Amino acid sequence: MSIPELNIDLFAEDTLRNTPAVYRELRGAGAAVSLPKNDLFAITHFAAVRAALRADDQLVSSHGVAANDIINSIGGTATLTSDGDTHKRRRSVLTRPLSRTALEGVQHRINSTAEALVRTLLAKGSFCGVNDFAAHLPLNVVAELVGLEESGREQMLSWAAATFDALGPENSRTFAALETALGLFEYVQGLGPETVNADGWAAAALSEVESGVLSPEEAAGMIIDYTAPSLDTTILATAHMLWRLSVTDGAFETLKEHPEFIGSTVLESVRLASPIRGFTRFVKEDYDTGAGTIPAGARVAVLYASGNWDDNHYERASQFLLDRNPRDHVGWGHGTHSCAGMHLARMEMEALLRALLKHVARIETEEPEPILNNVLQGFGALPTRFHAG
Repeated sequence: MSIPELNIDLFAEDTLRNTPAVYRELRGAGAAVSLPKNDLFAITHFAAVRAALRADDQLVSSHGVAANDIINSIGGTATLTSDGDTHKRRRSVLTRPLSRTALEGVQHRINSTAEALVRTLLAKGSFCGVNDFAAHLPLNVVAELVGLEESGREQMLSWAAATFDALGPENSRTFAALETALGLFEYVQGLGPETVNADGWAAAALSEVESGVLSPEEAAGMIIDYTAPSLDTTILATAHMLWRLSVTDGAFETLKEHPEFIGSTVLESVRLASPIRGFTRFVKEDYDTGAGTIPAGARVAVLYASGNWDDNHYERASQFLLDRNPRDHVGWGHGTHSCAGMHLARMEMEALLRALLKHVARIETEEPEPILNNVLQGFGALPTRFHAG
């Protein structure tokens, strides 16, 4: 069975502005598609995406997850860009503070911060649903948990967005992002025990250098693992959730009547937002997709968002259904490389929903302003107003 070929550029501006339609076309062509414009194969169907994410012995991350050789040649010390025993060793350190049990100690802080934020924004009137609402917990709680100095926190958002943009092909967005993205690498390489909070996650990673579990380069890469993914992806999913609750007829009212849907609302929001379109992997050995074989030596884009929007898996996939509870979504990845911070993201988003249900009667939003990023998708701005009962 031959893999179909399409004349589509995954990273063209038209694609980034019309991703749902383009991904629909890709899925219509097949579960795997060849994209010569990007020198990539793309995995598009939900089942194929899940299978590819489990096939980490054939589709490997240790050769990088970008669509360009520049970043792939320097990204080998991060947990995301590792496989096998190396990945297990790094991830065992990375996930210690991110397990459900470890996060129990920060639940009250997250809840109280969410509560105070919603009350403040309710009194404020109009505000930005991205910068003022969605970004508040990641910037004020997560950055503190990581234990970065104030100067580092101030630049984290621009560093994180640029890091994802730099994962694209060698296009104008990638080159424009490289200098900023490399600034994050330089910053974390310069961190030491004396420049981070002694009780933070960064300090714990750095302490593993002394114990011999991590190399200095691996510890620096782990700090990037803690910061870049925990900011943009959670912020974009949270802003999307706020927007969906505003524009979907009866959704917020239904949630107020049925708070038991809070958990499923978060999962549905992440599924639809799919803040990370997908990462690439290197094909270590011929990979049978079930719809054709991708040859060894190729690079494949595993499209999380396409899988999440697959109508053959999710009935009425484009609709926001509070009770869908899509526990199998791939918005946080799947398999051994699934997002280490997903429990924290859920805690933050659920805390914000509880605060909204308690204090807000109606959410009003205006037209969102989308971002253009090679890997991330979502809103850069979302004019919003909360109305009291």
